Amino acid sequence: MRSRFTSAIAIVIACTAVVAAWQSRDTGSAALVGVIVTDTNDPQPIRRATVRLAGGAGTSARVLGTDDDGRFRFEALAAGTYTLSVTKPGYVPTFHGSKYPGRGPAVPIALAEGQRMDVAVRLLPGAAITGVVTDPQGNPAPGVPVVAVETRPPLGAALPAVRGTTDELGMYRIFGLAPGEYLVSATPQMVPMNGYGIGATSSAVAATTAADVQWARSLITGGGGAPPGQSQSRGVVAYAPVFYPGTTNAADAGVVRVAAGEERSGIGMSLRIVPVSRIAGTLIDANGQAITSATITLYPRRRDQPTPADSLVSSGALVLPRASVSTSGFVFTGVAPGEYTLVARTGGAQRGAPPPDGSQPIALWNVTDLVVDGNDRNDLSLRLMPGLSLFGLLAFERGKSVPPTDFPIAVSLVALNPIPGIASPRAVKKNDTFTFTSIPPGSYVVRAAVSLDPGQIWTLKSAVLNRRDLADMPIESTATGEEQRTVMLTMTDRGAEIAGRLLDASNQPVSRYSIVVFPTDKSLWLPHARRIRPADPAADGSFRIAGLPAGEYGIAAVSDAAPGVPSDPAFLSELLASAFKFTLAEGEKKQQDLRVAK
Repeated sequence: MRSRFTSAIAIVIACTAVVAAWQSRDTGSAALVGVIVTDTNDPQPIRRATVRLAGGAGTSARVLGTDDDGRFRFEALAAGTYTLSVTKPGYVPTFHGSKYPGRGPAVPIALAEGQRMDVAVRLLPGAAITGVVTDPQGNPAPGVPVVAVETRPPLGAALPAVRGTTDELGMYRIFGLAPGEYLVSATPQMVPMNGYGIGATSSAVAATTAADVQWARSLITGGGGAPPGQSQSRGVVAYAPVFYPGTTNAADAGVVRVAAGEERSGIGMSLRIVPVSRIAGTLIDANGQAITSATITLYPRRRDQPTPADSLVSSGALVLPRASVSTSGFVFTGVAPGEYTLVARTGGAQRGAPPPDGSQPIALWNVTDLVVDGNDRNDLSLRLMPGLSLFGLLAFERGKSVPPTDFPIAVSLVALNPIPGIASPRAVKKNDTFTFTSIPPGSYVVRAAVSLDPGQIWTLKSAVLNRRDLADMPIESTATGEEQRTVMLTMTDRGAEIAGRLLDASNQPVSRYSIVVFPTDKSLWLPHARRIRPADPAADGSFRIAGLPAGEYGIAAVSDAAPGVPSDPAFLSELLASAFKFTLAEGEKKQQDLRVAK
């Protein structure tokens, strides 16, 4: 007992030293004080919430806990810009100023020397998802990891999985969730076993029977049932990840919707034991020569549009197998039945073209769809070829600004359905030209941005290839070694814009909604579309969306459009019926106020 008491004293002394160190680095006279309350109809103070303040010149983040009245105080702050975030078990993490529960970034707080600012932050009660995980015989499965992944992440970001573990009764509870839609999966460790029972110790691996294969195929097509009978010969088997409501196919995972503070129970799953396969083969280049160094990964079957599997992979909830590569070829082991896309590439994750001196070879690619049905496959032969190459010419269409002569410009390709782990290609620029070499297979649109002084706004007008504008219509890259194509990229300072104020029926400003501008042409409703632009009004209800191409648009105020959601065709179709329609000419600046009903 005495040693524990001594340790407690040491911890208190250490914490005091840390606080003293923070204070010693703060020589300013500004202060940020506030209160943390529940985001409910009857707000209540939240004690012991963790408040984190980041920013300020040359200082580390500061962390405080709220008192019994939910209050906190940061003092002796230097003048500067800070961000504030708050966490508390059972509540949704909150970033000061963000409209989207659980999502950053926080809105910066500017403090002047000697200024005291008061803030109030409301924490939304977190939702919870609970259920029971059982083994194939229907018994509770303890110690099984369970993850929940939100299906609507912010644009260009992947939300991390929220994790839990089943207890001795097979029960799990994942809590502190923001309201939204979630994919839930049980992810036992896929350790291959000999036989269908747990803990089999025989080192002999029996051959997979025809009944095993038929069973595996039924899993791929959504079937199920028990494994083949105990009297049959058994191959290598393992537990597979299971996705609510009970499928082993990630693309077929169902959605669990929760509201703020809701306790959603009954989200149970039964583990599945499946036969696993060995997938092996050889790699060759365009000349039929062996390739002995490459990266090869299996993904859930890639589709033209994102599927639930993409969210599971990008969040880290679904770990993908990677092949081992040697001079004799490549091999995957322990692959569960399913539909996959195999992606093979040479070299590293290059974002642009390789150096012009030829010191680095261009990347070679192969993308092959594959069905695994319980049988081993050792006969794959993958031919890796260069992807599409683009050569571009840059031009500036002058309006009021003088075209720059020496300018930093970033030209990139944005994948409509990116392969996890493969970066968006960026061009290598030289004077007024740019080059993409061996673009990874996929569908892409072109994006470009010029970094100049404030007031000089140059936006992408078009990226034309054979009368096709790659800024709006995607180009397909395939690993076939096709010849280089030429793109004419035009920048303009005559981008159109729409501005106005969001008002209520009493002519008062409204800032709690978001603004969405989108084209009325449904063929332009693509992921990462440059014509679909969400924006948040300022405190006085004002908004401004600039740099728009000429065209016909709709504009609407919405209450639930988190970043990234506006590209969903179903969402936009619903908005289109009630949106205000307008047309923008090139360089036009339109003023349009919006009113929301009571």
